[in-house]
Amino acid sequence: MVFCQATVIFSQTRADDILGYYIAFDPKTNEKGQMEIYRAADGTYEAKCVWVENKNNIDQVGTIQVRNLTYNPKTKEWKNGKVMYDGSEYSMTISINGDGRLKIRGYLGITLFGKTLYWLKEKELRNML
Repeated sequence: MVFCQATVIFSQTRADDILGYYIAFDPKTNEKGQMEIYRAADGTYEAKCVWVENKNNIDQVGTIQVRNLTYNPKTKEWKNGKVMYDGSEYSMTISINGDGRLKIRGYLGITLFGKTLYWLKEKELRNML
């Protein structure tokens, strides 16, 4: 019984390693935006935009960009997520690289038909000036 409880606690801790602020780069414009990854009420993980470099995109702040990510402790990946980009919804997976960057793989259908982006961890929320 104690072993099972310890395993659950470890899995929850590992799954929450993704939580926090990340700087992301738009693949088309290379503009920066800051995303906050958090645990949703249903236990999945979501990411919302909390800061944008280009003030013309201020309407993006507060929007949920990533939904439904679930952690797989066997593969150490967050899977089954959906990401909205440029008016379309893509499937996605996330893993953490050895250097702490998030490896984001967005795709349609199968992962072969997709794109990989990297998000860099940041310590705190950026200020909107």
